Amino acid sequence: MINLKQFGENLATLRKKQGLTGERFAELLNVSPQAVSKWETGKNLPESNLLPDISKLLSVSIDSLLIPGKYSVKYYLGGCYIDAVLTLKWGDMQDCTWAGCMRLLLDVFGISLTYAEVMGYSGSCYYFSMTKNWCPSATMPHILYDPAAVLERAVGVKRASLSFDRMDACVKEAIHCAKPVMLIQPRVEMEWGVLCGYTGDGRFYGRSYFDFLKPGVEDIFTDNHYFLADCYSRTDPHYVYFLQERTSPLPIQEALKASLETALNIYTAAPQCGGTYYFGRQAYDILIDSLRLEDSSFAALTQYGTTGNGHNLLACLIDARRAARDFWVEKSPLVPGKNGKKLWDLAALYGKMVSELSKIIPNDLVAATLNAYPFTAWSQSARLVIADVLTACKEYERQAIILIEEILARW
Repeated sequence: MINLKQFGENLATLRKKQGLTGERFAELLNVSPQAVSKWETGKNLPESNLLPDISKLLSVSIDSLLIPGKYSVKYYLGGCYIDAVLTLKWGDMQDCTWAGCMRLLLDVFGISLTYAEVMGYSGSCYYFSMTKNWCPSATMPHILYDPAAVLERAVGVKRASLSFDRMDACVKEAIHCAKPVMLIQPRVEMEWGVLCGYTGDGRFYGRSYFDFLKPGVEDIFTDNHYFLADCYSRTDPHYVYFLQERTSPLPIQEALKASLETALNIYTAAPQCGGTYYFGRQAYDILIDSLRLEDSSFAALTQYGTTGNGHNLLACLIDARRAARDFWVEKSPLVPGKNGKKLWDLAALYGKMVSELSKIIPNDLVAATLNAYPFTAWSQSARLVIADVLTACKEYERQAIILIEEILARW
């Protein structure tokens, strides 16, 4: 239901932003100034046939007019900021930075999804990749496909189109409209955060999962404690993202089918980037074979010495499969017949993976890993135990793919 008061306040703000008086706005719409006044004071809504013209005059979508803003905008230091965007943090077993930021963007846009739904509809819950030197970039689904595009189609949203020469201007416009902007690398390489404000001298501020690791009091912007996005890259618009408008979502059955198709595509994908990134069985083999090496060979193989960045890789794997389990526990009752039963079995397989992985990296260690705490090196005996657990998970993964193929064949 549309809140008339919020609609009116939003309309007045957008009109003033365009430099239009109430009289001029009314003239351009061929209505009386009294009608505009009633809209802006929350007494009436415009006729529906006027909405396209209003949105065009104010340079916003019709959804942006009608959906009440979740946050207010304040002006400060020659720029502005979105007030009271929540802190991003690890430790809630919802630890994919892309999915966490996407949840925030969708929520602001009036779409409330669980973490498991963001991971499930986008296909990120099935992702697992390895490089032979254990590079942490392997944990990002964007190496293989665009998870946001899959999610957008499922839930019915459209992202803004950005170009390099207009990128900063578009980011500022989004913040003016109380839309946080998601981007890669605001403070730390290869992680996602959101921009929430900017100053007149061209500095951007926002939220990151890494804020408390690089606190720096001088980098804080307003009492919201937004941090300077000191790594914000302006080189690739593909990695600067905000939502533009609502579209028609897929019917639930089609969205669930698309999720399973993404799982199959990820598992069977050929190596990417000149054979650097491997998926499915090959990814497990690289990880398991590396863990079975002697100490010196293992340390030389990986770019992170005797821990091989393995805690991080395993934490991301367990987080993804936990989301897959939770997604299908919730969604399997929505699918009738034998397929619904098979989807419950699929959730059980992912649950077994979570159980096995939790033996070697329990929840408190997952949180510590993602919070970048230091670790002692793995001994060879510890690596052999981990390799055995991953061998079991590799088999569960194979069984899950067989189930998915059977389900898709009779969808």
